[in-house]
Amino acid sequence: MSWRTRFSGLAFGILILAIAACGASATATPSTSGAASESSASTVPAEDRVLKVAMTFLDEPPDPYQAGWLAVPTGLAETLFKQDESLNTKPWLATGAVQVEPTAWEISLREGVKFHNGSLMDAAKVKGSLDLALLRRPGTRVLLDVDRVEVKNPLTVVVHTNSPNPVLPGLLTNQNTSIADPDTVPASVDDSAEFAAMTGPFKLVSFTADQEMTVVAHTDYWQGTPALDRVEYVAFTQSDTRLIALQSGDVDISVNLSPQGAVVVGNDSSLDVRTAAPSGMLFMFVNHESPAMQDPLVRRAIAIAVDRQAMSSGVADGHAVPAESIFPPGFISCQTSSGFPYDPEAARQLLADAGYKDEDGDGIVEKDGTKLELVLQTYPEQPLLPPMLEAFQSMLKDIGVGAKVQIVEWTLAGQGGYDLFGYSNGTTTTGDPGWALNRQYLTGGDENRGNFSNTRVDELIGQLSSASDPALRQQIACDALQAGDEEVALIPVMFPTRLYGVSNSVDWTSGPQAARLYFIDHLIGLK
Repeated sequence: MSWRTRFSGLAFGILILAIAACGASATATPSTSGAASESSASTVPAEDRVLKVAMTFLDEPPDPYQAGWLAVPTGLAETLFKQDESLNTKPWLATGAVQVEPTAWEISLREGVKFHNGSLMDAAKVKGSLDLALLRRPGTRVLLDVDRVEVKNPLTVVVHTNSPNPVLPGLLTNQNTSIADPDTVPASVDDSAEFAAMTGPFKLVSFTADQEMTVVAHTDYWQGTPALDRVEYVAFTQSDTRLIALQSGDVDISVNLSPQGAVVVGNDSSLDVRTAAPSGMLFMFVNHESPAMQDPLVRRAIAIAVDRQAMSSGVADGHAVPAESIFPPGFISCQTSSGFPYDPEAARQLLADAGYKDEDGDGIVEKDGTKLELVLQTYPEQPLLPPMLEAFQSMLKDIGVGAKVQIVEWTLAGQGGYDLFGYSNGTTTTGDPGWALNRQYLTGGDENRGNFSNTRVDELIGQLSSASDPALRQQIACDALQAGDEEVALIPVMFPTRLYGVSNSVDWTSGPQAARLYFIDHLIGLK
């Protein structure tokens, strides 16, 4: 019987205590920094250095090319470049990059890096890995637009792009460009590559979808031997369950606490709340194939019916900032993008202009005998999404629109069957706005799950891929945002602070980092 199974028997009783604790306190959640503390490593035998982490998702294996979102944060995989705390690009497995031609980048590689199988990373291995990244995921091909990768010498590769690309190093922070020994990757693209030899401080031992994952230390790690021998991850969909696991001592870190759960943790002297600055966006995909969403007046009415300030202060209990666009404050400054200011009166007028009227006095508008009633879907792993949609349901009712909230699997976001889908996604992963615009606004984009398509937006994103001047890039990105907003490509809501519950036994002076794709590293340990 696994510790995950043993834990479930404790759940109900502890949940009652957790709910009681939530109701007993209204104090603000404390935010603690990652200030350095004295290590007490000698108090814990090395063979017992096992960290247990409650995750929101373990729904697909940590394939470095398909699920870098899992392989990188869990310390299995690394990319050539990464983001620093200010979301700027810096070398990681690379040591630098020079754009030697408009369509060619020369990338120097770090010497002495060993894969999990003991092989040394060199230019031939990196070329092979990048070739596989392009082969195994269409979205990566679109993102990088690479013509070919060539080996210049044992520690240098040259990446040739199909068009001028001034931000290639930033794009190579994308988790699905993780480097793995190509000789350990399955020959068939249909076979997952989670057991490929990667370069991170930990290597995979076992993975069970939606349940558990175990990794062990990579003792030849290039930055030094990890402080832990093993990390065990367990997936709990509900935030309350992750909280219970932390309180009971079954896990040492609980990811993605709800604001209420953070209050409970903050009131427990044996636990601590850690926060990461807002970077991931909570938003709603608009199903652009839904009959109810075809009229742009209706889409705009719905978008300006969202009270983002109330969402941030109420639903998120102050642990969020309103989303004026798909990018967090300070990431990009657009004078031309108007966003979706809250205006319920204007929303009612837009619906009237679209021909909707409450004919029978039941509070729901209709047109040609059909009431405007929407299906709102979301998933529970992000604890703010269900209450966000429930709050929006009330806001829609205020403008005369009916809505039904359905809790489903997150994968259904790409399968239709809804009008709006509440979702969470990062938009700053590469430090450049082009990445998110390509994924979410471009026709056929990797994360364009609502099937938005607009010729003008596609043209602007195409221009962005070759523009090199920073001011010009920002202007083009802002124009693309504005064009997308005019069509209501999607509906941004808020950028929540990421909340972690951490046992006081954890020595975690290196995190959490602002860029949420970095989580477990070689420094995290036990006191």
